[in-house]
Amino acid sequence: MRGGIIRLLLSLLGAAMLLGFAPAAQAGGHFPWGTLCHTTAAANETYTGLAAQPWRWQCSDHRWSTEGDKAFLRFDLRGGPEPAAARALVTRLTRFERMALSAVDGAGRVLASRTVGEADMRPASNDWLMSVELPQSAEQPEAIVVEVSGARHAGMLSEARLVASAGDTPASLRQELLIAALCGLLCMPLILNFAFYRVLRDRFLLWHALAVVFMFVQTLVTSGLINRFAAPSLAALCFLSAVSWGGGIAAAALFSADFMEPGKLNARHRRALRLTAIWIPCWTAFYLLADGGLRPLAAPLYFMSFIPVLGTFTWVMVAAKRRGSRAVNFQIFAWLPIMLVGATRILSMLGLTGPMVELQLEQHVALGLEVIITTLGAADRFVTIRRQRDRAWAQSRRFEELAERDALTGLFNRRGVEERFTELHADGFDTMAVIDLDNFKQVNDLHGHAKGDEVLRAAALALAPDEDTLAMRMGGEEFILLLRGKDVLARAERRRQAISLRIAAEVSGLERVVTASMGLVQHPPGGALKCDFSALYSHCDRLLYEAKRAGRNRTMSEKLQSFGPRFLRNKAVA
Repeated sequence: MRGGIIRLLLSLLGAAMLLGFAPAAQAGGHFPWGTLCHTTAAANETYTGLAAQPWRWQCSDHRWSTEGDKAFLRFDLRGGPEPAAARALVTRLTRFERMALSAVDGAGRVLASRTVGEADMRPASNDWLMSVELPQSAEQPEAIVVEVSGARHAGMLSEARLVASAGDTPASLRQELLIAALCGLLCMPLILNFAFYRVLRDRFLLWHALAVVFMFVQTLVTSGLINRFAAPSLAALCFLSAVSWGGGIAAAALFSADFMEPGKLNARHRRALRLTAIWIPCWTAFYLLADGGLRPLAAPLYFMSFIPVLGTFTWVMVAAKRRGSRAVNFQIFAWLPIMLVGATRILSMLGLTGPMVELQLEQHVALGLEVIITTLGAADRFVTIRRQRDRAWAQSRRFEELAERDALTGLFNRRGVEERFTELHADGFDTMAVIDLDNFKQVNDLHGHAKGDEVLRAAALALAPDEDTLAMRMGGEEFILLLRGKDVLARAERRRQAISLRIAAEVSGLERVVTASMGLVQHPPGGALKCDFSALYSHCDRLLYEAKRAGRNRTMSEKLQSFGPRFLRNKAVA
């Protein structure tokens, strides 16, 4: 009794396992009504033999594969639309070697058949699809069987469906008009890019123009709109699609590397973006050319190659955002939709979403948004750079006219700056710093004056001016900075500390590190002290020697309101 119960339980468990893991095709070669079933096979296998092996068929919308020599699709016409209504097969536009279409009856007997190649397929004018007429038979078929050899993308199987007509519908025509409008919109940034480039000869504008061209081609081709105006072959369409997509990503990476403001990305970030522009074309070539045993791997590996690209763009944008980049805000909003669409398609290709997801229309919209937002970012960057360059040019011209440059370091000397100091102070340059190299005489004594000149030139490089900082050499080993804006003490201190690092990097053979001391005075407008270069310089010089006496390699700073008994404010040592 107990043994019988155990055998019964084991039988029920086995039946449950069979139900749980059995394919949708039923034993005896019978298929569920109204279903689409698919399988892969060896080159010498036929539908008749496969129909007798129901466990090899998958009748659900997942596990699509092109790994075999060929793949079979079986469209069951029972319980679905009338057989006479199915006139064409529509599927994803993909390269393949051979396709055989057969109308079969319930016994698997072929009622009508036809074999087609790439040249027989009709590309759609409103989507990334192609169609071919089905074989027609006098008798009513039970199923349409499609045998595909050499398919390069599993979407050719997962997107296949039978339709009454391969012609356009009102809905598809509306989509076509939308894509046409989007393509027209993509042409506008090209005009802006070349107009900007005539004024501002900056490389990122050319990269953006190239990216727009690739994305325009990508939208024109994958939407099918190109087939309204030309009759490219299936191979040409696939080539244009892959090259325009890869080229667009590569150009966008090069654009981002040059687009971000100086100081917002380090050399590693920019190098990673430029390497992406090499990585993607290599995988695009593999995807287009892989054959033989590599053919089934071409699409999955190609899609997987974009995973490090997504990671690189995310890493770069996070780094630029943390450093306060303004340009990266446009990049984030521009690239987020494309990255989401791309990530979804990658997961789908790897079989992690069940049914395969193409998101073609979403891709077109995402590309359009990317181009529009990035164009706005390029225009914003153009205005910013133009303003900075105009201001720097005007400032440089003014100082070239009023002051002479130091012949050794290329920095301005005291003349001219002193004469216009009152005007400069009113223009915001309210902080003066006097910097002196520590024990510089020992450098000349030990290594000679030629080596000393190298040290002075390296120090000048560390004090490089910008639009809010003026640098000059007073003579000997003494330099002056005039600063304006925020965080002047921190900015001056960074330059002082950079002197030692720059000298160590630029000058070889020194026995000791060359340091610098600094005396800094802030004199904001509105104080009781009348602005005077000599008086302010004397006060900085006094603070400099306090720093020397305190041990060198440090900063003494004060904030002045007047030269009277109560002139000191916020005295600090750094």
